[in-house]
Amino acid sequence: MCIATKNGNSNITNTTNTKGKEHHRNRSTSSALQRMAPLILSGYLFNTLCYFLLYTILPSNLTPVPKYCPLDNPHCKRHGLLAFQLVSLLNLSYLGLLGVYTFFISKRALNELPQTPQGRYFGNVLTEGRVLLPEADWICAVIVIFQGWDFVVSMFFEEHCTRIMMCHHFLAFICGFFCLVYEFTLEE
Repeated sequence: MCIATKNGNSNITNTTNTKGKEHHRNRSTSSALQRMAPLILSGYLFNTLCYFLLYTILPSNLTPVPKYCPLDNPHCKRHGLLAFQLVSLLNLSYLGLLGVYTFFISKRALNELPQTPQGRYFGNVLTEGRVLLPEADWICAVIVIFQGWDFVVSMFFEEHCTRIMMCHHFLAFICGFFCLVYEFTLEE
């Protein structure tokens, strides 16, 4: 059990664990959001370029199921919807493959982080200029990229622009964003 108290410096929190040992939790001078900002901006650009590229190169003879076309348009193609789904597949595949690699192949999630509740929550520490599990930052950054992009693009697709889906995209974006912003480091 940790008991956290703030001292005069707004960047330092003193934490005493159950063994009476005191740690100083310092917000890193460079948050994960700052470190991942170039990746996030590049990701938005990458998703948008992939969408327009896919929209352009999809064959013109693809015809969707009638339920995805307006009743008054018999020549409906819906290339945009398919391009959107393919970009979503690309993002979700990356997240899934990185998670499988980190947990089951390299086992870095098990070997690099302390296997305690505090270790799993605060374990991705910035020590000697590097984080113990950079994959955690990458996953949060891609969640921010995908959910932010998906939120904006979903506004153009009736099937995806529902209250529940828009709330889902917004809340998932906020969670990923705050995971990157409020990263803590432990210094003994």
